Amino acid sequence: MRLEITLPGKPYPQPRIRVSKFGAYHPKEHKQKIKKTSMFLKESADLQKWKYTEGPIRVTIVTVCKLPKRFARKRKPIVAASGKRFYKISKPDIDNYTKYILDAATYAGNIWLDDSQVTELIQKKFTGNQDEEPYTNVIIEPITTEGLL
Repeated sequence: MRLEITLPGKPYPQPRIRVSKFGAYHPKEHKQKIKKTSMFLKESADLQKWKYTEGPIRVTIVTVCKLPKRFARKRKPIVAASGKRFYKISKPDIDNYTKYILDAATYAGNIWLDDSQVTELIQKKFTGNQDEEPYTNVIIEPITTEGLL
């Protein structure tokens, strides 16, 4: 069984925790965003008849960000016009995208018990071509433990 979900729109990275004299907290925007994403993941899992799992899991995340206008116009118009993707080597860090997706899947409540079950993780971060809209593709697969030592 495999769960494949495409989250449309600009990929969202996990923000840093804010600290005040009253303790640590996440920004209000983050709480709203993670709630919305977890609902989307939950509905998608239900539609695909995903079975809740408590075993080891493999997650593949492909993040495609929008091509900056300045890049397409001034710096590399030949590459931008070629219609090819290329690796995004600028901020935000790749692990912040991953943390956000894994936390949202945990909050969904019907995918897995906890993101500590993820034992294999593949993450790719691209800048899309000029005509490509940004999105995040998530593939979740349970791992069979047969044949392992």
